[in-house]
Amino acid sequence: MVAYQSVPFLAECFSSIAAAARGTRFEILLIDNGDGSSEAFTRAQFPDVRIVASEGNIGFGAGNNRLARHARAPRLLLVNPDAAPMPGSIDRLVAFSKQRPEAAAWGGRSYSPKGDLDPANFMALPTPGDFVVSIVDSSPLRRGGLAPNAVEPGPVDVLNGGFMMVRTDVWRAIGGFDEGFFLYAEEIDLFERIRSRGDIVLVDPGVGVVHNTGSGQSMSGSRLIYLTTGRMHYARKHFSPLGAWITGCALWLTAAKYAAIAPLLARLKPHDADRLRQLAKGWRAVLNERPRWWYGYRRTGDPR
Repeated sequence: MVAYQSVPFLAECFSSIAAAARGTRFEILLIDNGDGSSEAFTRAQFPDVRIVASEGNIGFGAGNNRLARHARAPRLLLVNPDAAPMPGSIDRLVAFSKQRPEAAAWGGRSYSPKGDLDPANFMALPTPGDFVVSIVDSSPLRRGGLAPNAVEPGPVDVLNGGFMMVRTDVWRAIGGFDEGFFLYAEEIDLFERIRSRGDIVLVDPGVGVVHNTGSGQSMSGSRLIYLTTGRMHYARKHFSPLGAWITGCALWLTAAKYAAIAPLLARLKPHDADRLRQLAKGWRAVLNERPRWWYGYRRTGDPR
């Protein structure tokens, strides 16, 4: 677990993990990428959690890589602090992994606190064309893998980074996350590399987790700039120069779409006006600060 100013979420997350893994031997490892408050809270309230020494805000991928070096189990389960696995879900996921040991990774379904399926459950490995389509499509990226109403397990391209289990030997063979990604899209890159090995990735839709995406700040300008930077970093790593340029233009136009349309919708939907204004403000930051994300992450740390 990589924590960043996560104190409001940690107690529920730890308690949910215990209820989700009553029949499974496990240990929790935590690294604090924030101001130290998450580590202090955990030491005081949950002394059984194993703390890995903080190195400052080194990014989500790098934080998980540090944790994985200390892990002793044959499976690594990445859980965001703002995620709460449902009762029995980890037991079920471990049992599923034992039934399908040929897979490199296994996951479940992520839900919003309101009970809606997270669109990240259905993400496919993207192409430049997917980003172009997202200009006019309300879905963030092309959907792939299991249908929303699926009840049987099946293969997917990408697992939701907030709750995913990876075989430790596979993780170590590919070197874990690429630390060039500071935040967002690192899991897409990870599964691109897993799939390039010929490995399969599976989801059991009966495994559930409630994820308060973005720690309740899903529409903030800061989060959306990081999200866009991560996607642009992926494009510059995996696409041709032309494909990366097309992706950048598509991301800018997508931001322009939300910045322009959301205020209009706010007038038509007064019951949803606050959320729509926040959406417009967040995407306006992406629209107006193109130099911060256009080149991806040029160094580990904040977009420059």
